[in-house]
Amino acid sequence: MPFEIVTISAAGLELSPVTIGITMAMDEAARSFEAKVKQPGMSQAQLLVALRNSPPCTIRTAASDGVAWGVTAGGNLVLTGHVEKRSPRLGEAEAELAISGRSKTGDVVDSAADHESGEFRDKKAPEVLGALAGKQNVKVESELDHPPRELFRLRPGETIFTAAERWSRAEGFAIGDTPEGNLALRKAGSKRHAGSLTEGRNVRDASAVHDDSKRFGKVKVRAQAPDGYAPDDLQVEDEAGDTQAGRQRLKVIVPPEQIRKKDARKRAQWHRDRAAGEGTTCEVTVTGWRDEGGTLWQPGWLIFAELPSLDVIQDMLIKTIKLDQQGDGEKGYTRATLGLVDPRAFGGKQPKGAKSSVLDLGKIGGDDA
Repeated sequence: MPFEIVTISAAGLELSPVTIGITMAMDEAARSFEAKVKQPGMSQAQLLVALRNSPPCTIRTAASDGVAWGVTAGGNLVLTGHVEKRSPRLGEAEAELAISGRSKTGDVVDSAADHESGEFRDKKAPEVLGALAGKQNVKVESELDHPPRELFRLRPGETIFTAAERWSRAEGFAIGDTPEGNLALRKAGSKRHAGSLTEGRNVRDASAVHDDSKRFGKVKVRAQAPDGYAPDDLQVEDEAGDTQAGRQRLKVIVPPEQIRKKDARKRAQWHRDRAAGEGTTCEVTVTGWRDEGGTLWQPGWLIFAELPSLDVIQDMLIKTIKLDQQGDGEKGYTRATLGLVDPRAFGGKQPKGAKSSVLDLGKIGGDDA
C-alpha cells in the first residue's frame, strides 16, 4: 500500500506526524493542514512551548517505496507557512500534540490592503496584487496573459484577498496558492495528470452531482463605465446565451465595480460558463497521494474520469484536494480525496470524452459572436 514519509519542519524540529491532513484548492488562497505530532525525548508540554508564537514551517513528503521521481532531499514540498494553532490535552497515552496551520498566504487572506493612494491606473493584476501581497512577504505567480486595467481602487478596510477577489471576478481567473507559499493566479490549463480515474480499477469511493439549477438561458451584465458620457459609457450592457439551459430564465449581474462595455460581454460569458461547468461535479477517493506517474495530485490539473455509473466520462479539473494519512503503511491508510469539476467552471474548453462528445452544448464555453 502506498505510504508517504511526511516531515514537518518547524522551530528547529523535524517532526514526523502520526496523523496528517492537508487541504488545498484551485480557488482557495491558503492551503491548510492539521496533524498530530510527537518528538522523541520531548513531552507534550515541551512541544507546546517549542511551537509557540506561530513559527514558520514547511511540509515535505516522499514516497515510501524510495522511488525518487526527481524530488529533492526530503521529498516534495507541499506547504510553506506557519503553525498557527496548538491543541494540547490531558489523558493521552503518548506525548502527541495536535497542531494546525496555513500557508504563508493566510496572511494575505487576513491582512488589510495597505497602499498610500489606494488607487492604481493602467496596471496588470500581478503588478497590483504583487505590491499588496509583498508587504506580507508573499509573491504573486501567474502564467496568464493579463490585460492592464484602467482604474482599480481599494476599498477602506478590505483585505488583500478581498481586493484580489474583486479583480479576479472582473478578469475571470481563480486565486490559489503554491507549495512555496505564494499566490497563484490561474485558469483551467493544459497540465494533466498521468493515468485516469477509472471505476472498478483505482477508485475507492466516488459520488457525483449533476445540477442544472444555476444555469440560465440568458445572462446579462449591466453596469456603468468609470468615466465618459457616450451611450456605451452611461449604459453598459451585454449578454451571453446558454442554448442548453433547458429553461429561458434570465440572470442579471450588476458588478460591484464600474466596467467598460467591452468587459461586460466577457463577464457575462464567465458567469454562463462557470454555471455550466459547476453543473457537473464529482468527489473521488483514491489510495495514495500520487498519480500513476508518481506526481503528487495538483489543484487545477486535468484528469480523465471514467465513471459510467455516475454518468461521468470526460476530462475533469481538480478543484479541491484533501490528503490524509494515519498510522504506518500496515496499520493505517494513505488516501486522497479529489473534488472534480467540469473545466469550463474555470475558463476551460468543453471537455472531450465519450459522453460530452455526443452532447449538443451550443455556444457554451465558446464565443457568442
